[in-house]
Amino acid sequence: MIRRSALSVIASLALSGGAAAQPIDLSACQFLTAHRPAPGVEYTPGVDVKGKAVAPADLPGSAGAAPPLERFDIPVTVDFARRMGFPVPQGGAAPGVEVGYLTWYANRLYFNGQPIGAPSEAEVYAYCRTAR
Repeated sequence: MIRRSALSVIASLALSGGAAAQPIDLSACQFLTAHRPAPGVEYTPGVDVKGKAVAPADLPGSAGAAPPLERFDIPVTVDFARRMGFPVPQGGAAPGVEVGYLTWYANRLYFNGQPIGAPSEAEVYAYCRTAR
């Protein structure tokens, strides 16, 4: 049930279309999905794109300024659910009331603490890839 709800939220996001209909900031996609490079595009120290030897670019202390985030939460509110087309009873909770969370943790996506399975993750990757 929870997985189906999260899948519906993500599928609705993917199908919603225009920028005015997008309920979340698309920059969140960088935290929701792990990078999956295409085959053969990984960095190889000391080799350029044509396979020729060059001086390596990975210098000591150049790993970056900020440590990576371990966890990232996106609140799902009544208003968010309403915009996604879920039936929300009139006179129920106020629009800003949180009903759940999408959480990125350890390179996995969760809805209210329940992992979203591989088919749902594939839809999230597809949405974030096409939403740029």
